[in-house]
Amino acid sequence: MEAWFDPFMRFADSPWSYLLVGVMAFLDAILPIVPSETSLIACGVFATATGSPNLFLLIFVGAVGAFAGDNTAYAIGRWAEPFATRRMLSGERGKKARAQAERWLSEYGGMMIIAGRYIPGGRTAISLTAGIVDYPWSRFRKWSAIGAITWAAYATLLGYWGGAAFKDSPFKGIIAGLVAAAVMTVLIELIRRVIAWRKKRGAEQGA
Repeated sequence: MEAWFDPFMRFADSPWSYLLVGVMAFLDAILPIVPSETSLIACGVFATATGSPNLFLLIFVGAVGAFAGDNTAYAIGRWAEPFATRRMLSGERGKKARAQAERWLSEYGGMMIIAGRYIPGGRTAISLTAGIVDYPWSRFRKWSAIGAITWAAYATLLGYWGGAAFKDSPFKGIIAGLVAAAVMTVLIELIRRVIAWRKKRGAEQGA
């Protein structure tokens, strides 16, 4: 099975890998089905195995793509609100995502813009909703920059860790990185739920 990865390792050794990572990170902020995190983890694994792509350049390109994508989603929400509501936040699920994103922005502000980067679909809903509710762009771009950098570093280093742990098996390294990412996503969601529950309980006791 490891031989199956040879073409991917050769691709990761080329400059095209940076373009792919940047484009996927950009698109993921608008189309949540794009596996940008997976691409960063995989390239991080290959960076361990072959020394290419360059780890720091990979993080930089991923962060730039994510930042550009988040701010594009924000602009769509702000300047094309009917389109965003009709096409990107449509249906019952979209309405719930928008309502939740509004609560997050109201209660946690910038910290939720950062945390939203780690929640599948959350990054899109939060960026779009921030534009729709006219959240100040100066604040949004600051928090989205922090979120993009930390997210790109986190995903790439997860892959690097997976590659280091399974030096002779890139496939196992990628799986280890993806499992670790899934665990982190669950932990972030649990922490968010606990904080929300404690806040709600405090409000009820103070009423």
